[in-house]
Amino acid sequence: MKVTRMAAVVILPLLVTACAVDGSQEEPEPDRATICCQTLSELRYQPLAPDRPGLFDIDANSEGIPLDTGRSPVVAVELPALVRPYTVAIRSYAVGGAVQRSHVFYPAVQLLDRDHRVLARLEPDDLPIVTCSFADAARENRWGLAVRLEWSIRIEAPDTRYLVIHTTARAVAARSPFTTRQVVPIILPGVVTAVPGGKQQVEIAHSESGRIALRVMQ
Repeated sequence: MKVTRMAAVVILPLLVTACAVDGSQEEPEPDRATICCQTLSELRYQPLAPDRPGLFDIDANSEGIPLDTGRSPVVAVELPALVRPYTVAIRSYAVGGAVQRSHVFYPAVQLLDRDHRVLARLEPDDLPIVTCSFADAARENRWGLAVRLEWSIRIEAPDTRYLVIHTTARAVAARSPFTTRQVVPIILPGVVTAVPGGKQQVEIAHSESGRIALRVMQ
């Protein structure tokens, strides 16, 4: 009798920066929020805790508002009543099943007083995309990619009460360069695996959806 032996197939996720922690989830498509509000005072402001990160999905269920810089979904938070100055760290995570097919929400900020009057409008010149720890990604990014934009906002004025994160039409039209590693498959007797190959330059699209983590730093 002729016996046919089937080779075992094992996939080893060695490429840490190109693959998500949980690859079982479907890759999300960039989504647009529904315009719900015409003024900043109509937004729902969620309290930002001083001792733990605030996590926000920006998608079709998010509030949206027309701004001078274009229509945009928003994350609107009420700042904690702490002694000033302190810093709010904004982490915008790449969303998708792999870095090469991911997208990211590129943030801009408005700081408001208690009557929702704008005290400051902040737009970063060039936020680089960086690799973060898998521990951070596991806690803060449900899509698992350990890749994000980082921006720190200094809260100094005593009358600053609210923080609104949005994006701009100019930002959405752009992309951010990022260097990752290619996956090189290796086939051995009984095993199929993959190892990191050479570096690969990719461009991560900006979009109107994403995953934001906010953390108060003193």
